[in-house]
Amino acid sequence: MAKKTSQVSNDEIFIESAPLSPEDERLDKLFDEMETGSLKTLEDAARQIITLSTTLLGAFFGLLAFKDAPTYLGFFDVKVIGTLALISFMAALYFALQAVSPKRYTFSHANLTAKRKILEELLTHKHGMVNRASWIFGFGAFLMLVAALDILFRI
Repeated sequence: MAKKTSQVSNDEIFIESAPLSPEDERLDKLFDEMETGSLKTLEDAARQIITLSTTLLGAFFGLLAFKDAPTYLGFFDVKVIGTLALISFMAALYFALQAVSPKRYTFSHANLTAKRKILEELLTHKHGMVNRASWIFGFGAFLMLVAALDILFRI
């Protein structure tokens, strides 16, 4: 019988490896948990912005619905600042809704590379939408503060 010998081609790379240490295993597990928890955290943040934006929009529209409107609602600068704040809260609401709205992804269930790519795209999309919503909501809250201070110093 002929003895079969295997030859190593120049294209192959061999890397020696060792089992992970307990610290490395904990670190790997922590990063896995952070990655899977990021989706939930981003969606929770978006839902919080949705709740806050709709609450403040409701308060704004409730204030406008008074039969005898307070005199400060007639001030031009309060109208401008209030309008900008309303637009900010509507924009924050839009971006937060984009973060939580479901999307359809088509991929092969056996293809881990495709799943990894979709997860990265999903995290990037949600992070971008929540980040925009947060900044715009913060700007709207700042405008509300400016309007309140303007009213306080006039009265």
